[in-house]
Formats: sequence, C-alpha cells, structure tokens
Amino acid sequence: MLFAQAPSAIVAAPVSTTVARLDKFELNVSFNAGYTNPYDYDDITVRGIFTAPGGRKDTVDGFFMQDYTLNTTNGSVAASGPGGFKIRFTPNETGAWQYTVQVSNTLGTATAAAQSFQCNASTAKGFVRKNGTNYLNFDNGEQYVPVGQNQAWHQNNIYLNYKSWLQKLSDNKANIIRIWQAVWGFGIEWKNGTDSYTGLKRYKQTSAYYTDWLMEECKSKGVYIMFCVNHHGMVSSNVNPNWPESPYNAVNGGPCANTWDFFSNTIAKNLHKNRLRYIVARWGYSQSVMSWELFNEVDWTDNFATHKNAVKDWHIEMAGYLKSIDVNKHLVTTSYANNVFDPNTWSSPSVDFTQTHNYIGSPNVENALASGCSDYVTQYNKPVLNGEFGIDAGSISLSTIDPNGIYIHNSTWATAFSGAMGAGMSWWWDTYIDPQNLYRHYKPLSEFIATLALKNDNYKKTTSAVTGGGTADLSLTPGIGFSLAGASAFTIDASGAVTPSAAQLSNYLFGNVFNTQFRSPPTFTVTYPVAGQFKVITGSSTGTAAKVNIYLDGTSVLAQDAAINSTYSINVPAGAHTIKADNLGTDWINIANYTFTNIGSPLNTYILKSADSSKAAGWVHNKKYNWQYVKDNGVPTAVSGATVIIHGMRNGSYMVQFTDCTTGMVTGTATATTVSNNLVITLPSIAWDVAITAVFGGATPVIDLTSAKQLKIYPNPVENVKLFLEYDLTTTSKVSIDLFDLAGRKVAVIFYGKQLPGHQLIEWNVMENKIKAGFYIVRFSIGNETGSKKIIISP
Repeated sequence: MLFAQAPSAIVAAPVSTTVARLDKFELNVSFNAGYTNPYDYDDITVRGIFTAPGGRKDTVDGFFMQDYTLNTTNGSVAASGPGGFKIRFTPNETGAWQYTVQVSNTLGTATAAAQSFQCNASTAKGFVRKNGTNYLNFDNGEQYVPVGQNQAWHQNNIYLNYKSWLQKLSDNKANIIRIWQAVWGFGIEWKNGTDSYTGLKRYKQTSAYYTDWLMEECKSKGVYIMFCVNHHGMVSSNVNPNWPESPYNAVNGGPCANTWDFFSNTIAKNLHKNRLRYIVARWGYSQSVMSWELFNEVDWTDNFATHKNAVKDWHIEMAGYLKSIDVNKHLVTTSYANNVFDPNTWSSPSVDFTQTHNYIGSPNVENALASGCSDYVTQYNKPVLNGEFGIDAGSISLSTIDPNGIYIHNSTWATAFSGAMGAGMSWWWDTYIDPQNLYRHYKPLSEFIATLALKNDNYKKTTSAVTGGGTADLSLTPGIGFSLAGASAFTIDASGAVTPSAAQLSNYLFGNVFNTQFRSPPTFTVTYPVAGQFKVITGSSTGTAAKVNIYLDGTSVLAQDAAINSTYSINVPAGAHTIKADNLGTDWINIANYTFTNIGSPLNTYILKSADSSKAAGWVHNKKYNWQYVKDNGVPTAVSGATVIIHGMRNGSYMVQFTDCTTGMVTGTATATTVSNNLVITLPSIAWDVAITAVFGGATPVIDLTSAKQLKIYPNPVENVKLFLEYDLTTTSKVSIDLFDLAGRKVAVIFYGKQLPGHQLIEWNVMENKIKAGFYIVRFSIGNETGSKKIIISP
C-alpha cells in the first residue's frame, strides 16, 4: 500500500475470460493507492461494474483476501502469497459481457479501461428464490424443498469434519445445512488477540478461506447454506455470553457501553454494515448460499423485551441494506428462540421467510413443530422453516433415550407436510446425528418430496380426520418457550381436533410470584366421548416452589407441589367440560404435554392438497411410535382398520399410493373416491407411519387414436414382469411411447421409432428397466396425435 496517494495504475486480471452462465467470474485486482486498512470500505473500495449483453448494469464490491494452500490430508492451511484484492461476479446472461473496475479512497477515484469476457450456456439451476407459494424455487423454476440439518460449527477439524458430514448428507439426498459465523467456527471478526482475530474491521482470513472452500464443496454436493451472520451470545452477558470478549464492547475499545447499544449505536451499525459488505462481496456470488440469516435467536440478547423495537428496527435496516448491496438477491431471514417474537420483524417485506425454533421434552415433539410452522404460514403469509429443533431431555444423552433417531424421523416428516417450505432442521449434528449415523432418515423423505410438484401445484395444508382404528389419548405438545403463551383458551371436540393449535401453548406454567408477566394458564373446553382422564405431565426443569393446580368445571380438584418428570391427573366424566391447568406456586414448572385420554384417533395426519384440489400428499403417523414410548415399551401395536378423510377435495375417483417412510419403497396402491368433497382413503396397517399420495382421475379410459386403432395396455395393474402395448396402425407412423411419473418427469422410454401399417405388439420388461412400484402415465405420440393412460405397477 502507498500512503497519501490517489488510486492509479489499475490492473484487473481475470482468472479466465470464458465462464459458464451462473458460474463464478473472478478478477485479481492490483493498483497504486493509499489506504491503512484493506477491509475498511470507507478507507479503500474496489468495485466491478458489469454490463450484460442485454444492457443491464450490475455493480459489486471487491474484497481483500489472503490466499492459502490447503493440506487435504490434515486440513491445515499455509499462507500463499502476500494477499490482494479480488472481485467475484455471477453472470446470468449468455454472450459477451463488458466490465470495468473502479478503485476509490479518501483522495479520489480511478477507473480502469473496459474489458470483456464471454459467458456460455450452462444447465445451472441458479439462485434460490421466493414465488407466490409457500415454497421456494431456483432461477430455472425447479422447486427447492430444504431437507437437512444444522452444522453450525466444526467439532475438531473444520475441513475434515465438513468433508465427511457433507458427503454423508449428499449420500442421503439432504440439501441444506445451517452455519454460524461464531468465533469458534466460521467467524471473521472478534476481539484482537483472541484465536488470531485482530479486532473490528479486521477479518480473520483463515476462517474466510475455509468458508470459500465450504461454498465450493457444497456446490459439488448439491447442498445449500443458511448463512447465520450473528448468534445471540455475541450480544449477551447472560445466555451463552460472549459479550465480555466482544470487540463491540466499550471495555474492549468498542463503541457500545451496553449490549443493547449494538442495535442502536450508529458506529456499531456502520461497523456491522462493513462486515455485511465484505460477506456479500466475498460469498454473494455463490448459489450455495440459500439465505442470509441476520441473527440466531436474537431474543436471548440482554433485556430484549425492553429493547424489542430497536432490535426490530435494526433487522429491517440490515435486511434492507443486504438487499441493496447483493446483486444476486439472496433470501434474508433471522430467528428467535421463542415463537411469539417478533410479529413486526416477521411482517417486514425485507424478511423473506420466517423461522421457528423448538426444544421440547414431549414424546410427540413433531406435533408442536408442525403446528408452529402452520401457524406462521397463516399469520405471516410467507414461507416458513423450522430452523432448529430437538428434545429437551435435561442431562440425559440423546444417544441413550433415542439411539435410532425416532424423533428426527417424526419431526422432519411432520414439518415437511405442515405447509412449511421444507423439513425441520435438527440440532446436535456433531454429538448425536453423526456418531449415531442418523443421516439415513433424510433420504426417503427427499425422494418422496421429489415426486411432488409442491411449488407448481401450490400445495397447502388442509384439514383431515381419521375414523376407525380404535381410540387413543390426545397429547398436546406446547410450542412456545419461556414467554407468554399465544393463547389461553382452547377447544377440543370429540374427534380430538384442537382450536387454536397446541403450538400456542407455553412450555411453562408460570407461578404467582416470579415471571408473572408470562402467566397465562390454559383453559380447555373439551368433549369426552367416554369417561377418561386429564393429565399434566411435567418436563425436566422447574423454578422455585411450583405447584400444579387443576380445575374441572370451575372446581379445584387437584392442588399439589410440582416435581419434574411427573404426571398429575384427574378423572373426567363423559360429556362436555371445562378444564383449567394453573400454577399457584412461586415460580414456573416446565410442561412436557397435556394429555386427554380416550379422545380422538391413534393416528396423526399431516396432509397437503394442491390449489385445484385434485391432488393430496401427506404423512400418517402412529402416535405411539415416538421416542418415549419405544424407549419405555418397545415397538407399539400396529393400528389397523383406519380410514383417513381429506377435506375439500375435487369430487371423483383418485389413484392412491402408499410409501414406506423408512425405505422410500412403494408398499401399496388403491383407488378412492370423494363423498361431498371429502376424499375417503382406507389405510393399510400402520406400525410406525406411511406416506400417501392421491391423484384425481383414477378411471381415465384408454384413448383410441385415429391412427392407432384398438389401443390396449395390459395388464393394469402390472403384477408381473412385462407390460404389453397392442394397437393397429393405419399408416406408416413415427411412434414415441414414454413412461412418466405423476409429477410429470419422464421415467423411461418404452419405444421410439418408425412403424409400418398393421398390428403392433410391444413387450416391455418393467423389472429390467428398474421401475419402482407406483402410479405412472404411459404417453403415446403417434404421428401428430398424442394420448395417455394411467397405469399401476404393483409392488
């Protein structure tokens, strides 16, 4: 660097003058200019101005970086060269692009001579986008449904850990991870002298280099990243506190006397914007970034309730700033630990999708996760994702209580069919999922989702009911953390339907002395078809001197000191009743669930239907097949003789398909019909769960084409190895016969070629072509005519 010198002598050297569309175009930039800090955009700014073949202009920031050589045996890095400025850009049009480079400092601006590069066609999917549905898609229109997990930081070796984890995710068709820029992980800015950090506006280059590597590794594995920029501990002196070491802390020379000043102090906000600018300049080119996440669980920052409005304003300002500097317009989100925070932030147009986080000690944790996602879709009318979930098991290890990941399986399937944009993302990737090798739960779900046109058909949650199969206990799993409940009055009918959803219940019963601002004891108006019980089941933690108080029809029938992991129950006669659960003790008690015996079905259903009501898909679950029941009792008895009724469907006949959720294999097919817009499906015996699809038009006849008389397809269903296609051609014709799945994807070519007039018989071996059981469409193209026929291939 040269001090007191305006920019001059700019040289912009492209890594290559030819690049594929939506791939990385990179420049190495050198120049003469005076500056003191290469990471400070107020001190020195490098920009690339790119003109598309169609005339559009994009301006992107450059960034300073130190390059390294990566040792792929042990994951270590060694500095390579002196470091310099780079510009990264992603062209989205084919043809000749023009560009120039500008360099500015406090003394002036210089512009290099224009140059060009050629952008060639590619099959890249592009960046992840919103659309008018609750789902996401790539630039090419293909839907993107996230299925994956948190991988916020490494365990012991950032390269070797992520290399292994990403390979296992990819092998099981998972497609998302969530990372944090934490000081002990991918962080780039922290207190000077802490683990090679050098303070504010001085970005740790080893962390940045590993992030570079991660972007490209994820690209090669088809995995996308929710990139969390800040975590709550950075601005907290109480919950996972890192504030004492923060470079923003005035004690360490920063601009903030208190943690909450981070959100309102102008200097602090400008420092943060400088870091955002660097992040976007260095990684904004990458399609591997699914979204930027401004904060993890920001409500854990100090005195959040008092400074809630300032936090909201900060989010809206930073989200708007990101959108102003990110030419690729990555999605923007944030997160809260408690689902009731914060409507004003979630409602902002600058926040593209909402998030829920849930840690619950209930056996059926999936109920709260799915209900929470459904509620957010309804409340905010934008996509939602459960960004973290887990079992609140106290000091007991997950490997002990759920070694096979039952709660992960149940939670991912339930959230995927809750109306959310994807499946919930489990925590404890390094101490539980990887050691127990639980990645296998992602593959069947991903494969099943791939058969559904969730985005194109605009699937949304619909109501459904189960009849038959016996009666069961209704267990309500609270969905709101240490805060005020979303509702205090709930109605439960004889079928077990709950209004509003149980996700509006708090995980805590708050007492009469402390935390009284959160008191909202729930009241249930409930109809028992037969006599039963009401149970309050406590979780693994409590405050001081809590009590459990239960009222039946306004009369106190139970008042006991509360203990953790305990059950408090009362008898309830058949009929309509009002039940209230309260805590008249000193402080809170954690609630695992509220249980009503002999109400509802032994099955839970999570069903979506298409916007035109002609298709449905979902997950049906045996309630007892949960981590707690299996741990205590073993595998439950299968539920037989049940029927699911899906409301609001188009009248007519449907093809129904059943899929095993642990193997992804189709296990059966059936036909079903609607009665007054209610689709009635007889279910198979369900030990754990089953995935179902229903598609309108099960009785479609064979189309008799003019040029192909007596066209027949048999047998249907195909129960043996061969499928026969028989017809008479009236003229010499070009014939194309293809097999499609119900999502419209070509699965196989049955025949292609020219045929002479006369009788035709085609034998096609289903087994040799490795066609899975299920429903398919045989599509004919004979001359200028087309036709199709739905067929069933039996297991």
